[in-house]
Amino acid sequence: MAKEKPGLNVVFVGHVDQGKSTAVGRIFFDGGAVSEQEMKKFKEEAAKHGKVGFEFAYVMDNLKEERERGVTINLSYKKLITQNFEVTIIDAPGHKDFVKNMITGASQADAAFLVVGCEDGVQPQTKEHVWLLRTMGVKSLAVLINKMDVVDYDEAKYKKAVEDVKAVIKQAGYNPDETPFIA
Repeated sequence: MAKEKPGLNVVFVGHVDQGKSTAVGRIFFDGGAVSEQEMKKFKEEAAKHGKVGFEFAYVMDNLKEERERGVTINLSYKKLITQNFEVTIIDAPGHKDFVKNMITGASQADAAFLVVGCEDGVQPQTKEHVWLLRTMGVKSLAVLINKMDVVDYDEAKYKKAVEDVKAVIKQAGYNPDETPFIA
């Protein structure tokens, strides 16, 4: 009998329109958990809704309203089996109107990815989500500086975004020197 892997709940949070659902969808696609055929269907559906480029977000955004509006409303959960863990990815909404759903996701999380668009940088919900993560007891935090293509992979803009986020997470009690940043 196969040995059961330990579970890990990871929530993706951040301000609205920073690419959380798209990043998560990309992880599942690149990791082989979503087939090329499924992605083709998502791409066709995104185009049908006038949301070209949103196909990866459709991996997690399952509600008709989410797909039509291009914004996550409810929490979405999807399992990702790795070599060492059975990871439950929790995709949380970033819009302020749905913060209660984000809080529910954070309350279930062992770790979090804070997703920040490089061009937009720190936004109001970025700050609120960091504080809510801390309040909910999420100790493990990593930061994804996303949408690097929008700034033509400009290193100076990346460094500025990192410094701004470091200031926010430090205020909330996270150690920015021990927090992984990825792009």
